[in-house]
Amino acid sequence: MPRAADRAYEAARRYLSRDPMERSLFDRLEHARGRHFRLRVNHRNDDSFDPATDTIEWDPHSALRTTSGGKQSPALGLGHEIDHAVEAPQTQARLNARANRRFDTAEERRVITGSERHAARTLEESARVDHAGRCYRVASPTLR
Repeated sequence: MPRAADRAYEAARRYLSRDPMERSLFDRLEHARGRHFRLRVNHRNDDSFDPATDTIEWDPHSALRTTSGGKQSPALGLGHEIDHAVEAPQTQARLNARANRRFDTAEERRVITGSERHAARTLEESARVDHAGRCYRVASPTLR
């Protein structure tokens, strides 16, 4: 990973680790047994997790404006994808197969109303009420 990407990841990790749930997700990610996760930094307003390759795609300069008008940092987007990554693959697949009107899938609902909401409150960011929003560019992964 390029040096700038390392710095962005470390800044996001420090920021998110102020929340106990996020700190636990990073611990699970970094000490997973039998799985090797990859982080691919991009500049496409694209945060995602691919369970077939255990790859997290993250744009450290893509923040989210929620449908209720609030803001979420790129770091919170990383935390969201890490939660998908560390969930048991069978559970994630089962929840991804269950549609949900507001959140698209039960897996998205689990992450958004769980660790993401908890961290948003701890870090004084906006909590989402659905799986929608609009991306916009920022200088820092932490909005600070």
